[in-house]
Amino acid sequence: GVYDVAANEALVYLAGGADTGELACDAIHRWWYRLGQRRYDTTSPILLLADCGGSNGYRVPLFRQQLHRLSQLLRRTFRVCHLPPYCSKYNPIDHRLFCHLLRSLQAMQLTSIDGIYRSLEQTTTRTGLRVVCEVARKTYVSGIKAHPDFLANEPTQRDPTLSAYNYKFSVN
Repeated sequence: GVYDVAANEALVYLAGGADTGELACDAIHRWWYRLGQRRYDTTSPILLLADCGGSNGYRVPLFRQQLHRLSQLLRRTFRVCHLPPYCSKYNPIDHRLFCHLLRSLQAMQLTSIDGIYRSLEQTTTRTGLRVVCEVARKTYVSGIKAHPDFLANEPTQRDPTLSAYNYKFSVN
């Protein structure tokens, strides 16, 4: 999922298969076209807060490769800040979105993606959380690695402070 802190709005991207860097970037791509581009200036950079584990972890080259590709495709600078390990209490997506999504799925037998879709899209809060769901048209497979050319010439611009966790991709 992609949660826009300023708008209190989320896009939940439901997909089959593995949790991959490609899936994470496709979710950001879909968020931009469904929600972000009408709200934000097309020249301003996008700040992405990400946790440290899973498909969008700071040690996942495929995630960085896909983010770079998306940055070039959207012609946007992406600034990425990974939360340090074991700091999920600082992650706004956990406390402002995922807890409410889980509440929407309580006592539900998860038998179909359509049922999950309907339940998640009805998620709201008193503070005005809006959830938009979308079902991916493809299945994501595990085991895909970053291309060796990307790894040899990685365009990631690392910040001087906590360079493993903070970096950006600029538009070429």
